[in-house]
Amino acid sequence: MSRPWGGRRIAQRFGWDDSEPRGEWWLASCREDAPSILRESGVDLPAWLDEHGGGNGCGDGASFPLLVKFLDSQEELSLQVHPDDEVAHRHGLPRGKAEAWHVLSAEPGAHVFHGTAPGVTGAELIERTRAGASDEEIVSMLRRVDVTPGDTLLVPAGTVHALGAGVTLYEVQQNSDTTYRLHDWGRGRELHLDQAVEAIVDHAPEIVRRDEPVGDGWTELLSEPAFALRHARPAGELQTAPTGPFTLLTILAGRGSLRSGEQTLDLAPGDTLLLLGPATLGGEDLDLLAVDAPA
Repeated sequence: MSRPWGGRRIAQRFGWDDSEPRGEWWLASCREDAPSILRESGVDLPAWLDEHGGGNGCGDGASFPLLVKFLDSQEELSLQVHPDDEVAHRHGLPRGKAEAWHVLSAEPGAHVFHGTAPGVTGAELIERTRAGASDEEIVSMLRRVDVTPGDTLLVPAGTVHALGAGVTLYEVQQNSDTTYRLHDWGRGRELHLDQAVEAIVDHAPEIVRRDEPVGDGWTELLSEPAFALRHARPAGELQTAPTGPFTLLTILAGRGSLRSGEQTLDLAPGDTLLLLGPATLGGEDLDLLAVDAPA
C-alpha cells in the first residue's frame, strides 16, 4: 500500500515490485480494501474462511481476529493512538487495536516513539497538540526508543506511538484499521484529537525484547490476550503446531518446505501461511516468525 512515508527496502529484500515506494505490505488480511489472495487457488482469504473457516475453528472472514504486515518507513509516521476493545465497542467497532513490532532492519540512529516522556500525560500531549505545538515540542513530550534488528516491542491499545524513519518491521495487530492521528509532522492530514482523548491510556513503559532464538526450537517473543509471537532459526527440521485455532507463519529468510499430513508446500522469503494443524518445517537458513491466535 502506498503511504507518504513509505520506502523500497521491503520490496528489495523480498524481490517484489519496487517501482514506487510502499509503506505497507499486508501479508494476511481479511480487510475489504486489501484482502490477501491464496497462492494455490487464487481465492481471497475472506472467501476461503467463509467457506472453510468455521469447520477449522477460524471463524468466517468478518470475524478473523488478526492482521499481519510489513512496514517500511522512509520518513517518520504520524503520531497516533488506537482504541482498546472497550472504547471500540462503545463506537460500534468489533474490536480495538493492540499491536506488536518485530524490527527487520534499522538504519543508524533509527528509533520509534512509544508512550510519553517521564512526567508527561497523554492528556497534556493532546492539549499541547491542540494548541499548535511545534514538532520539536511534541518530540520533547514523547518517549524515544532506539531500535536495532531483532528488537520486539508490544504496543498496547491506547499507547501513543510513531515509527521513526529508516526502519522496516513485521507488525501483528488485531484486525482493525482504526487509527486516531494526533500529529503529522506538517503533512496536513486530518487529525482526530477528540477521539484520541477517549482512546489514549498512560501505560507503564514497555520493555524492548532483545532475545535471540535459542537452539533449534521456538523462542516466545511476547504473549498478550490478542496474540502471541514466536521466532525460530532452525538448523534442522522443526515441529510446529498452533497453540490456538490457527497460526500465521511468515518466512523472513531461507528456503525450504512445510509438510502437513500428505501435503508439502515450498517455502520462500516473504511467504505467509495459515497453519491449522501440526506441521514439520525444514530447509536452509530459515528465519521464521509465527503468530498464534487467541484460543
